[in-house]
Amino acid sequence: MPALPSGEWKVALVGASTLLGKEVKSVLEEGGVPLRRLELIDSAERGGQLTEFEGEPAILQPVSADVFHGLDLAIFASSPSFTEQHWRAAAEAGCRILDLSYALEREPQARLCAPLVAPLWEAAGERGANGMESCGIAVSAHPAALVMSGILALLSRGFGVRRAAATIFAPVSERGQAGVEELHRQTVGLLSFKELPKAVFDAQVAFNLLPRYGDEARPTLREEQERVRDHLSIVVGGRALHPAVRLIQAPVFHGYSFSMWVELNQAAAPGKVEAVLDSKPFSVRHDADAQPDVVAAAGLDEILLGSIESDPASEAGYWIWGAFDNLRIAARNAERIAQQMPRASAGRAPMQPGRLPV
Repeated sequence: MPALPSGEWKVALVGASTLLGKEVKSVLEEGGVPLRRLELIDSAERGGQLTEFEGEPAILQPVSADVFHGLDLAIFASSPSFTEQHWRAAAEAGCRILDLSYALEREPQARLCAPLVAPLWEAAGERGANGMESCGIAVSAHPAALVMSGILALLSRGFGVRRAAATIFAPVSERGQAGVEELHRQTVGLLSFKELPKAVFDAQVAFNLLPRYGDEARPTLREEQERVRDHLSIVVGGRALHPAVRLIQAPVFHGYSFSMWVELNQAAAPGKVEAVLDSKPFSVRHDADAQPDVVAAAGLDEILLGSIESDPASEAGYWIWGAFDNLRIAARNAERIAQQMPRASAGRAPMQPGRLPV
């Protein structure tokens, strides 16, 4: 697969009307990726709709057999099924593929990419293999895996980590606009004593916490949990321990929150732990009256962490609370992936599965 040109690129954003697609478009408008041309592509039903880019009117283009011709990169922010239907047409047209839908993570030529947190591992004296130059499909790592990996990198560098476990509270926006609308309708239905729609989750999400979805929901919550675990395992590799992870569905529209317990190799004052963790893209909120939540994290590039609390039951144990905007973090990781593609050089041997491009 040839490298992208070093100048301005011609890019297709597939699924431009999705929640994630809109966030990627917002990030692209900031100019981190030099664009000569951006095609906003979506389903035939949404084709022709008016939107905007960089303050100018833009039209959503319906996907077609020749829509990818002449383009350098196709960013798939669409549903997994839409990605599966159309990614081959983009590849056959000569596009590099950047997949944010996870539909292509099992393809042999796909590589999981986590450049948003790679510098934290490098600062810890660890570096992943640079396989970006030869991977035909770059799959953006799950945002929760990015966040957990970054915390482990910083703590491993500062103290060493003996054990860790995280409970992660997922928003409905991970299921796209349909998930957001179902939570809204369920909330209205409960307050007005009406039957609850359950097409997306097959369960009551409103005013509830779920360890699993109903039997008809796809993908299942367990499958999503395994994706976070798998991505975290690949990103961390053998550079640190792999923490226990539990994913819970929360009645929240946007933004993840999480509670993470870590046992370090040595005890330290909570302030010292905070100082180690207060490194981009993380930001520790020390003010007891302004601890992070998903409302505060909305639209931020930062991953917000609260004041670190010692665990009375463990001499070197600590509790970490945090929140982050899942759509924003995913879009920023995708931007970093795209920024690294021009520095690739053709002809290098492909990276082995399970290694981490940085």
